[in-house]
Parts: sequence; C-alpha cells; structure tokens
Amino acid sequence: MSNHFFMENALTTSDILNKPTDWQTYYLQCEKVKSDLVIYSKDLRFLQQLLNRYFDEMVKNGNLDEMRESLMRFQDLCYDCDRLKKRVKDQQSRLLDTIKGASSSDPDSILKEQSSIENRKSTLLKEFKMVKKEMYALADHVIQANKENENLTYLS
Repeated sequence: MSNHFFMENALTTSDILNKPTDWQTYYLQCEKVKSDLVIYSKDLRFLQQLLNRYFDEMVKNGNLDEMRESLMRFQDLCYDCDRLKKRVKDQQSRLLDTIKGASSSDPDSILKEQSSIENRKSTLLKEFKMVKKEMYALADHVIQANKENENLTYLS
C-alpha cells in the first residue's frame, strides 16, 4: 500500500472535531486530562529533585516514620500518575476507533471508563496537593534547620 493511502485514512484532530457525535467531546476531555498530567509530571520531577537534594538532611533532622509515610505517598502518586496516563492513552485509542466506526468496544464501557478517568484525575489532584505540601514541609524543615545552624555559627 502506498503512503498516499495511509495519508487519506489517517484521522486528524480536525476530523475528530468535525464528527457529529459526542465522542469527540470525550476525546477532548482526555486531551485535557493528558495536559494536566503533563503538568503534574513536571511538578513530580521537581519534587523528586527536591527530595534528592535534601534527602540526607531530612533523614538526620526529621521524624523517620512520618518521612517514610510521606515518601511512600509520593511514590504511590508517581505510580498512579503513570497508570492514569496509560489509561487515558488507551481510552483515546478506543474513542478514535469508535469515531471511525471501527470499534468493537461497548459504548457503555467506554463511557464508564471516561467517568472513571475523570474521577481518578480528581482524586489524583487531591493526593498531589497533599504530597506536594508534605514534600515542601520536609524540605522547609531542613532549610530552617540549616539557617539556624548558620546563625549559630555567625554568633560564635
């Protein structure tokens, strides 16, 4: 088959937007979730860098049980974010197949998955805010302890 055949049959974003069904709305909702997940992923990478930078000092200065729980929540959040990215990608694939008329998926299962993705994103955002606050608090504790040590050094 020629490339021309594939070019004609390729579904573009404009094709999706011009379909007279509601499926394109769900596709665009997935795009929004993907966009939000990109932002969360960037923030998670920053939190990982913060953790890498201050980990040794956090261990010296912090409550180890509390820190361990925070780190476990952070790792779970990273995992959940990656899983949701995969679910969104799979959902978009099913939606594209449905829009093309080539879907073997049950429309109800597609709608249930769409609802589940939206709910999971909402839960993920709540978890993200909590974990972010915890990571900043841990780092701030170390920074404040370092400042106090510097002030004591200057005074002696």
